[in-house]
Amino acid sequence: MNIVEIFESHPIVATVTVFASTGLAAELIVTAIKYLRSKTRRRRVHEVLFFNELGEICYKEHQSQGTQSAPKTFECKNKHCSLRQLEKITMLIDEAQYSIDICIYTFTCTDLFLAINRALDRGVSIRMISDHEMAYSSKSKVLKLANLGVPLRGPFTTKSMMHHKFCVIDGVARVQEIMGLKKCKWPRPYESVLISGSVNWTYNGFVGNFENCTITSDEILACQFQEEFNRMWKAFLVKE
Repeated sequence: MNIVEIFESHPIVATVTVFASTGLAAELIVTAIKYLRSKTRRRRVHEVLFFNELGEICYKEHQSQGTQSAPKTFECKNKHCSLRQLEKITMLIDEAQYSIDICIYTFTCTDLFLAINRALDRGVSIRMISDHEMAYSSKSKVLKLANLGVPLRGPFTTKSMMHHKFCVIDGVARVQEIMGLKKCKWPRPYESVLISGSVNWTYNGFVGNFENCTITSDEILACQFQEEFNRMWKAFLVKE
């Protein structure tokens, strides 16, 4: 008796076999897709950026080559170049796939404002927490982003200072939340990145001060900062 005759004489066995084969094939396909996606993860970063007096040496040269909002630093020989350090942060924002959560005391930097605006145009979900006084300060980009539709929260009903300077790009919990809301099954390749340090997002911070900024793809650190952002986001919800 051949395989066809066995299936014809035992239809239940045939049905079970077909379903089992289909399930196995589906599982193999899912496993293959996950493997391929794991091989196409976005680049990982682990670096500390220092801003100091040596970063100003080439500042005027870059301004003459381009503009303050679009400096040309790729050929700069100054290893301490502050504007090139700033471009590294801008590049990370430009690589965001799903979310950018910003918690910043002072934000006046045009380069980063334009990068966030580009992310908005790509459909990236952006949330912002800022200080109650600095959000309304001269040249602040915070309210400009709020006017563009970026949700903004902060300790606006207290005198406590919101002094954090960090940003989480594509935090795992946030990406999963967005995918759940959009009912997405297959995520685009992304890499969680944490940007944190002493530097405010201002040109004085990046060019005129002694500051530090850590950028890292460390999952534990990014997760911890994402959790604190989410906690603050809920705590700063103004109840009408």
